[in-house]
Amino acid sequence: MLCKRKLTTTTVRQLRSIPSPTHQKKINLIAFLLCCMPFAFSVSLTLVDKNKHKDDFVSNFLMGIQMFCFSLEHPTLTNMVALLYCVLCQRCYSFIGSLTQEVQNMSPMGFGPSQQIYILRRKAMVDGVLNNIQNTFSVPIFFMLIANLLSCGIVVVWILQYSLEEYHSHMVIRSVFFAINSFTSMTVVLWVVGQVPIQLQKLKESFYEKAHLRLISICDLDEPQFKKELIEKPDFVLTGCDIISLRRSTILGVFGTLLTYTVLLVSIKGDSVNNRNATHKG
Repeated sequence: MLCKRKLTTTTVRQLRSIPSPTHQKKINLIAFLLCCMPFAFSVSLTLVDKNKHKDDFVSNFLMGIQMFCFSLEHPTLTNMVALLYCVLCQRCYSFIGSLTQEVQNMSPMGFGPSQQIYILRRKAMVDGVLNNIQNTFSVPIFFMLIANLLSCGIVVVWILQYSLEEYHSHMVIRSVFFAINSFTSMTVVLWVVGQVPIQLQKLKESFYEKAHLRLISICDLDEPQFKKELIEKPDFVLTGCDIISLRRSTILGVFGTLLTYTVLLVSIKGDSVNNRNATHKG
């Protein structure tokens, strides 16, 4: 993202012409809560360690600073990148939704060539913004999703590795913190960004339907037809390094991956326990 900061600046300037979402206060609140999470995480771990080692204040304080810096890098930084990515995509698909609404509100007789060109020009502007977003965030989002997936996997390993007696409060706090952040971040990104191809498909269908009704109504074969401009264009889908398609259906794939490896780890742990018991009996 730092290497492509000029492209990011250009993208933000282009988005100024797109109306901002009405729930701007909610986005600011989410950003504030994300910034507070490292502090809450470090304080909770420090208080837990303080109850166990009441006399070692210096070690507890250094432990809190270390956990604060650690959580500031991940997942706080990755969550802030994900929030920026979601906000940019939300601005785009909200604008596409408004274009779809305009097309649906027009009558077939009023949806002439000039109106069709007007819609196509505004869509072309959004397409340019989406291409810039793809070029800027493709690599960061890919590694962010991988990092969150690995964090969920680590939590699963912790749960399977330690028994209830060994799983003390320190591990509980870390597990809950990383599981909630990683799982929520992946789900929100895939859910919000997956709305972009859905809105593009709705615009394509509404444009084609309205243009087709106009053609049937006026029966003028000499009038320019612009519906092919949308129908023949391939569907645009944001990706992570052209490896992960950011669709809502990808959420099921992520859940399936976590479930598969969880079952695999449980079976491996069960086999190792059985082999150990058989060895002791022998």
